[in-house]
Amino acid sequence: MINLLKKLMNNENIDGYIVPKNDEFFSEYSFPNRLKLISNFSGSAGLAIILKDKNLLFVDGRYTLQANIECGKNFKIFEIPKIRPFDLITKIKNKLTLGFDPKLFTEISL
Repeated sequence: MINLLKKLMNNENIDGYIVPKNDEFFSEYSFPNRLKLISNFSGSAGLAIILKDKNLLFVDGRYTLQANIECGKNFKIFEIPKIRPFDLITKIKNKLTLGFDPKLFTEISL
């Protein structure tokens, strides 16, 4: 799945894509579980940023060990709130073009 996403990113000329756990209704138990499909992470909270050369997964402290077990080989794991995904995005967004599904985020979260 992740290789397909990276091909699509290349076709669309974007540097990365943001994948949240939530659905467009911000339900805790969403279907499809986008985050599980892309990262294999099965926890109830998290967010992935897929870049051309690396994959980042942000989880809270409850899931750090689980995230390392489920997807640590393919993702760099960050613990929220030690590092917040949108703080990192703010630092790199001037250098990168990131894609996302606008139905899955609020204006304030971006």
